[in-house]
Amino acid sequence: MRLFDHLKPFAISLSAFLTATGGAAASDTSYYSGKPWEIVLHVPDAQNERPYCAFRTSLWEKRSISIEKMIGAGDEVAIALRIQKDTWQLPDNQTTTVAADTLMGMVEVPMKAIGKQELYSGLPTVPVLLYNAVIGAMLDSVLAARQPQPLPIKFNGNEPLWTVPALDRFQAFEMNDAFKRCALDLGGLQSKTEQDDSSQKVTSPFGAASPAGQPSAQPSASSQPLAAPSDWEFYTRDEDWGPTCFAQTHRGIVMVGFMGSPGKDLVGFVSSLFSGDTRATWHVDDKPAYVSDASESDYFSWHEFGQLPMELLDQMAQGTELAVTGAKGERVAVSLTGAADVLSKFKGCFSNP
Repeated sequence: MRLFDHLKPFAISLSAFLTATGGAAASDTSYYSGKPWEIVLHVPDAQNERPYCAFRTSLWEKRSISIEKMIGAGDEVAIALRIQKDTWQLPDNQTTTVAADTLMGMVEVPMKAIGKQELYSGLPTVPVLLYNAVIGAMLDSVLAARQPQPLPIKFNGNEPLWTVPALDRFQAFEMNDAFKRCALDLGGLQSKTEQDDSSQKVTSPFGAASPAGQPSAQPSASSQPLAAPSDWEFYTRDEDWGPTCFAQTHRGIVMVGFMGSPGKDLVGFVSSLFSGDTRATWHVDDKPAYVSDASESDYFSWHEFGQLPMELLDQMAQGTELAVTGAKGERVAVSLTGAADVLSKFKGCFSNP
C-alpha cells in the first residue's frame, strides 16, 4: 500500500492552536482527516465543559458516531460515546442501550438523550472505568493492528443497523498515532487550564491550624484519610475456553492488565503500545524485573505476555508503580494506587478451581 493512496492527517501543534484561538472560542483541531473516520481535538467555549479528543465518523452527512476521550478531575481519563442523527426526535432525558460487535464480543453501552437528535453515554450512575473498558473495546477493534474491524452499531426500537466499514492496516496505524498525539495535546491543554485556575486563587498543602497555632491532638472525623481512588478494575467474563478473570487499568489509550482462567497460566497483556512480536520487562518500583515475550493475540488484538510469575502480583499489591518496557524503547508506567484490592480479587478468582 503506497503512502499517497491515503489522505494524510493534518495536525496543528497545541501552541499554534492556542495562539490562533486565544484558548477561548470553541474550535476543532484536525489530527487526521479521512474516511470513514477523522480525529479532532474539540475545545468548547463554555467553561463548564471539558475539551476532548474525538474519534468520529466522517462517512455520513446526517448522522455520526463519536468516541471521545477527556481528562477529568485528578487527571482521570474517561471515554464517552456520542451518537447523532438529524432526523431523530428523541424523548428528553430518556435512556436506551446501544450495542456493538467487537473483538472482545458484543458490548452494550447505556446512553441518554441529551437533545432531540443526540445520544450520549455520560450517565452518572455508571462507573467511569466500566465505560473505559466497554467503549475502549470498540476503539481497539477499529484500530486492531493485525486486522482492523468494521464497527456495527445496533439500536433498540426500529432504528436500523449502522455499520462503519473497516480501515485498512495502514490507516489504522496512522489513526492510532494521530489519536496518541491528540491525547498528548489534550493533556497539555488540561495542565495549562489547571495552572491558569490555580494562579487565580491562594492554595496551601496544609490544613487550618488550631487556635493555639499547633495541630490539634485528635483529628476530626472529617480529617480521617480517605481510601485512595483506583484506576484498576476487576471483572470476569465467559470466553471460548471458559470463565476468565481480568484485572486491568488504562494510561491514556494504552491498557495494561492480567488475565487468567483457573488452572491455567497467568497472562499479562498490553494494548495500543507494541507492534509485531516483542520482548518486554515488567517491573515494580526497584524490585527485580521479569522478562517476557509477546505476540499479538488474534482473539483480543492486544499483546499477550506469558512467563510472568505470581510474585509479580504480590509486588504490585505493595508497590507504587508498574512499568512495562519494550526492547525497542516502548514504555508505559501505570500507578498501583488502590490496586491491592483488585489484585486480591483477581488472585482469588484465578486460583478458584
